[in-house]
Amino acid sequence: MENSSFSGSIEPIIKDFSPFSEEIELIIYTITHAFHTEMIFLLGIYQANPEAMGKEYDLLVLASENEKRPMHEFESLIYNRCHDLAPVTVSVHRWDMVQSLLANGNMFFAQLCKPEKLIYDSGEKRFPEPILFNQAIKSAHLMAEFSQILEKAKGFLLGSAIYKAALEYQLCAFMLHQAVEQTLNAFLCPLMGIRIQTHNLQKLLLYTRRLSKALYYEVFPRDTGLEVELFRILQKAYIYGRYKNNFQVSRDNLEILTDRVISLQEMASGIFLEKLNMYFENQDPFIPD
Repeated sequence: MENSSFSGSIEPIIKDFSPFSEEIELIIYTITHAFHTEMIFLLGIYQANPEAMGKEYDLLVLASENEKRPMHEFESLIYNRCHDLAPVTVSVHRWDMVQSLLANGNMFFAQLCKPEKLIYDSGEKRFPEPILFNQAIKSAHLMAEFSQILEKAKGFLLGSAIYKAALEYQLCAFMLHQAVEQTLNAFLCPLMGIRIQTHNLQKLLLYTRRLSKALYYEVFPRDTGLEVELFRILQKAYIYGRYKNNFQVSRDNLEILTDRVISLQEMASGIFLEKLNMYFENQDPFIPD
């Protein structure tokens, strides 16, 4: 990536996102004055939910390798400081980690860290050219990794059925949470080259949206009171399903969630293969479907 055309200026990119330029400039100012930021990429602009909140900005932020705090702390900091400006979804990674992944041919960051998505560049760093690998070997490796994690997800789904039959509804909900978490990891980890260290399903789904809107919206749409409640049950189940005796889950809701997990696993399998084929046919798999 040639940084010189971006160094010291965000105008070449900002002008393409009118009428959102002012909001983006304020967001960039807020982030770059919070910690040492090397680069910021605008990955997408979405309608916020609720719509009255305006637009939601999806950002990839690369922090300096000298920043030693956990990256999730920076993500929380950005969310809190940008809250009054606009809804922001953000992933923060250290620049040196992303540089290492790119040097080894990482497909995820190679597609996201493109000049046309760059909206801020400190001008201090430059990425290497990605190393090309034998595509057949890499494809087989990625499919093997996907299958291995998905099998674990299916194991949790099977476990949920056992707990449901035993009327252990809290533990059934926990197992369904784990089935969703592992399914999303099966989809993300091979393509990203890293594992997102979180049990937060919403955060995993936001990463997934960068590759597939269908996986983000269709299985858990969260567009009605019932849908919001179903997802809330699933989110809370990771902690509450094991440690809160007053966590109540109905069998009817568990039946619905079980069907959703099965649908998610089937959809993830099909879309993962589709994205992999697109990449090795020199198409961009990171344009959300």
